Amino acid sequence: MNFSYLKYAIEVEKTGSITKAAQNLYMNQPHLSKIIRELERDLGCPIFNRTSRGMTPSPKGEEFLRYAKSILVQMEQIESLCSSNTARHELRISVPRATYIASAFTSFIKELSRDIPMNIQYRETNTRETITAVSAKACDLGIIRTQTLTEAYDKKMLAEENLTYEDLWSFSCKILMSQAHPLAQSAAQGQTLNYLMLEDYIEIIHGDVNSPSFTYDSGEKNPAGSGRRTISVYERGSQFQLLKACPDTYMWTSPIPLNILTATDLVQRPCSIPGNRYSDLLIYRNGYRFSREDTLFIQCLHRMVSQLSE
Repeated sequence: MNFSYLKYAIEVEKTGSITKAAQNLYMNQPHLSKIIRELERDLGCPIFNRTSRGMTPSPKGEEFLRYAKSILVQMEQIESLCSSNTARHELRISVPRATYIASAFTSFIKELSRDIPMNIQYRETNTRETITAVSAKACDLGIIRTQTLTEAYDKKMLAEENLTYEDLWSFSCKILMSQAHPLAQSAAQGQTLNYLMLEDYIEIIHGDVNSPSFTYDSGEKNPAGSGRRTISVYERGSQFQLLKACPDTYMWTSPIPLNILTATDLVQRPCSIPGNRYSDLLIYRNGYRFSREDTLFIQCLHRMVSQLSE
C-alpha cells in the first residue's frame, strides 16, 4: 500500500469532500476519486459513505483512519529519528522532454529549503530509457508518455519490469510554432488545422523518441521519411530558438504553460490527426515509498496539470 494514500484518505475525512481534498492536495478530483476507490478495493470495504452532505467515514472507515493516522505519526517519528545534520534533499527522476514537467520541477526546486544540501537528478529521455532507469534503481520516479494505440503494450511492459504506475493525465498534442508562422495566422482567423496542412513546413522532432511519429505520407512506396523535412534535436532549449527564428518550422508537443509561450513568443494551436491521444504515466517500483521530496514534486506536478486542464 502506498503511504501517500493514507494521507489522501485523511484529507478527505478532514474536508468531508473529494473536491476540497483534491484542491488542498493540488490534485485533479477524478484522480483522487480513483485513488480512494483503489484503496477501498484493496481493503475490501468502503472507507467513506457517499451522501448528499459529502464524504463521511463508514464504521470500518473510522477504524481504518485511526490506524492510518497512527501509522503516519510513527512514520514521521522514524523520519525524525533518522534525520541528522547530514540530511539533504534528494530526488532522482527520469521524464520525457515536456515543458509542463520542467515547469513543475522548477516550482519544486523553489520550494526546497536552501539551508541543507541537496542531490537532485532530473533527466529527460525517452520511454524505454526511463523504464530501464527506474527498474534498475538509477531513478526512483519516472514519467512515461504512451499513445492510446500502444498503451496496453506499455503497461504490460511496466508489469514485466515490476513497476507500478499512476495515470497523470491524458491530452491531445498541439502544434507549437512561431506567432509569425502562416498556420498560426490561419488558426487565429478561425481556420481549423489538420496534419495535411503541415506538409510544406519543417518539423522539429526529438531524435531519440521511439513512439509512433505523426506522418502525412501519401502512401507512395518511398523510403520511410523521404518526403519529410525534419530537424532532430535532443534537448528542449534549441527547439524554442529554432521555432522563434524560423517561422517555417513547427513541433508537436504536449500542452505548454501560457507564461512559457509568452516568454518565448510562441503559440500552440490544436491540429487534427488520427491517433492524437496520449497519456503521461507516473511510474515507480512496486513497494517503493515516496520520500518527502517525491511527494512535494508530485504535488507540484498535479498542480501544473490542473492549471493546464482548466
